[in-house]
Amino acid sequence: MRRVFLLSLGIMTSIGGFVDIGNLVTSGITGARFGMSLTWAIIVGTIGMTLYGEMAGRVAAVARRPVFHAIRERLGVRTALLNLVAFVLLAVLTLAAEIGGLALVLQLVTGVNYLVWVPFVGLSIWLVVWRWRFSLIENVFGLLGLTLLVFVVAIFALPTDWRALGGGITHPWVPPKEGHPMYFFYAISLVGACIVPYQVVFFATGGREEHWTAKNVREMRLNALIGFPSAAC
Repeated sequence: MRRVFLLSLGIMTSIGGFVDIGNLVTSGITGARFGMSLTWAIIVGTIGMTLYGEMAGRVAAVARRPVFHAIRERLGVRTALLNLVAFVLLAVLTLAAEIGGLALVLQLVTGVNYLVWVPFVGLSIWLVVWRWRFSLIENVFGLLGLTLLVFVVAIFALPTDWRALGGGITHPWVPPKEGHPMYFFYAISLVGACIVPYQVVFFATGGREEHWTAKNVREMRLNALIGFPSAAC
């Protein structure tokens, strides 16, 4: 029973942890401008994220070390350092976006300008990271992320053009008033919003914190193959 509970918890936290402010903003802007024509890009990004996450989790479980350590051992210190610098820069940008997103939400709730909330949000995040155990952070915020399933409800509650949605997956098109360069720019943005390095590191680090071994590969794979695609849906 405990194993089933942990598996269910892992899948739910994968769903909640997959969607962030980058996904929401990029998808919203793209949908408002291009409609359903770029649905295929979300599918591509989700597949890439799922495969990458599964690979990182497998490395963490079988090799019993983070992916970055494997990169350093296989490709050398210089390549690993370049990878680390790029990851840190992306992580800082993502953190800034997350803090800004939380501040904007608080502005909508309270009416107080979001700039006032930014330092309080930053301090709160620092306290959580400093004081909470990793497992608590993973489970609490992953489960809170399930509130984003309201978007799934909205698809069925609001009038949705299902034919256009399906066409955006099987027969992509460029809207008449948009050029191909801008179309593919937004397509790349959508794919990039899905494949975010910190999510993979978060997933694999969770495996190290929970002492995954080769025996946990099946559990990890279910978390990745069910959790990430479910979040994208």
